[in-house]
Amino acid sequence: MDFYDDYSPYMEIDLMKMEDGYPDSYSGNKCPHLYRCPSCLADTVVFIKE
Repeated sequence: MDFYDDYSPYMEIDLMKMEDGYPDSYSGNKCPHLYRCPSCLADTVVFIKE
């Protein structure tokens, strides 16, 4: 996910996946996306296959 700091959106995606805290996002070709419920404002991470 690319919201670590001001410059993280400019980093290579594969480098971000190696340090995003999700052990299989790089090896499993999964991309974590953060979703927020508009009703209760709960955050959920959903993995989408690339």
